[in-house]
Amino acid sequence: MSFKVMSQLADIDIGWYPVAGTNTLYVGQLVYSTADGLNTVGAASGAADTTSKTPPWGVIVGVNDDAPVYDTTNKVNKIVGVETQAAQVARTFIGVEGMWSKNDPQAFVKVARIRPGTILQANIYNAAVGTAPTLLTVTTGSTDGLSFTSNACDFTPVDQFAVAYCRSGANAGLYRHTSDTSTTACTVLKAFPQDIAIGDTFVRVPGRTHGQAYAQTDTSSLYFNCAVSPATDYWVIDVDSIDLSAAGKETVTFAFNVDHFGLKRA
Repeated sequence: MSFKVMSQLADIDIGWYPVAGTNTLYVGQLVYSTADGLNTVGAASGAADTTSKTPPWGVIVGVNDDAPVYDTTNKVNKIVGVETQAAQVARTFIGVEGMWSKNDPQAFVKVARIRPGTILQANIYNAAVGTAPTLLTVTTGSTDGLSFTSNACDFTPVDQFAVAYCRSGANAGLYRHTSDTSTTACTVLKAFPQDIAIGDTFVRVPGRTHGQAYAQTDTSSLYFNCAVSPATDYWVIDVDSIDLSAAGKETVTFAFNVDHFGLKRA
């Protein structure tokens, strides 16, 4: 699964919107409004995306191709926009709802809208759909529960904007925010309550367990990418919770910070 809106179904604001140009869009993708339709949000550019300024419009939940095309790389259905008369009349499509004529042959996507405060859930992958964050095995532990050394994690951490989760060992199941900027030497802000031993396993990802955090999407805006350090280019998200308990199923539940919805912000 990619991005999804977590509101109750009756509360989700859903509508149909055209695909901009000849772009390829995917179910579960974050999109924004541009030119003659919707296009992928992509990765954030600048601090809090202040370089690109692409306010998230919604998450794609469907397409209007009569026979949807499955993308094997991203593991979701996709749709390709059309512009010319010939390309439009050649389409086989289903009718859409709302202001649009059911006979309009342009490519449409069905979108669950994102507004300030909308709660979403996103997968956390390591540079590709389905690839889990790297499992870290402790090579040097600590008797005060404040640090460990391991094989390299997937990104360069930002002080206080990364999470360490213990998968196995005396602290299994516990989360701590980290205060270092090293890929191998992890230091936590609050001690793990038990000694950290050689052979214990952890995962580390950008973000926080709650509150405002920095995160970066992949270029197709289908997931949060734990292989990228959110030091220069990042979204600001308001985290409700994070789940790192199962490899390949890591998720974060969050809302986009309200700052992202101002198109002309500084």
